[in-house]
Amino acid sequence: MALLTCCTGGFRTLSRAAAKAAKAKLREIGLGATAPDWADRAAECERCPLRVIRANISYCGRPLLERVDRDVADDGCGCPTGAKAKSPEEHCPLDRTHQPARRLTDGSCTCKWCALVEREEK
Repeated sequence: MALLTCCTGGFRTLSRAAAKAAKAKLREIGLGATAPDWADRAAECERCPLRVIRANISYCGRPLLERVDRDVADDGCGCPTGAKAKSPEEHCPLDRTHQPARRLTDGSCTCKWCALVEREEK
């Protein structure tokens, strides 16, 4: 039983990553929604200290398969930044001060990407 409990977190993480990858592939062929400000989001990722490049692909931290068990605020989420930036459902794991982003009670978010939108609206 202990074996199952130690593996469920990793399985959940990998399952979620597989679903995100499938959505990214659908977006590539034009069958999914793309965030309208994805270029600004991607540019923000390129300036992030968590950014890692592997095989000419930019990632939010080390790629997920290099480290499945991770603290997202310290290690990044492991997603390719381009695909992550294009997803309208995604949020950056960090806020403007490089602390863990939080969801507030009013439904807003403190992540870097949401802060970009707030600055543009002002």
